[in-house]
Amino acid sequence: LLATKLPVWEVKTQADFERLLDAQLKKLGTDHIDFYLLHALDGASWNKVVELQGMELMQRARADGRIGHIGFSFHGSLLDFKKIVDDFDWEFTQIQLNYLDEGYQAGIEGLRYAAARRVGTIVMEPLRGGALAKAPPAVQSIWARSGQPWSSAEWALRWLWSLPEVVTILSGM
Repeated sequence: LLATKLPVWEVKTQADFERLLDAQLKKLGTDHIDFYLLHALDGASWNKVVELQGMELMQRARADGRIGHIGFSFHGSLLDFKKIVDDFDWEFTQIQLNYLDEGYQAGIEGLRYAAARRVGTIVMEPLRGGALAKAPPAVQSIWARSGQPWSSAEWALRWLWSLPEVVTILSGM
């Protein structure tokens, strides 16, 4: 099972899509990538992908077996997220989400929007770069009253797992 990402900021021409994919396949020593994601999309980078007809290449690469599943990671506004979700038949997306950032970037609303369109969602930054791994004493005292012996990190991860739309959680921890 192989997964990798296309760094859209490196794409300047239509030929760059093919060049980058071929270079990644060669570097990985394989003829296919199971999960391929366009990395760090926002409104402006999505417009560039559309202008350069990048998704047509992605579909050809999926049809010829070089790519199994096509997705995107996102860093932008909710409005841009919804447009990107609606503009292509995506199989998965990756968004930043944690209990402090419910309204940041795609947020909870974007998570639910993607799920309603049958786009699987992978969550990144569940511990907000480690900031949620140790809650302030006031928060810890509230959690202590629950009777659950969970750490701050476990509370954060359990909050995400309580959301039925979340498919997978990734963390750099």
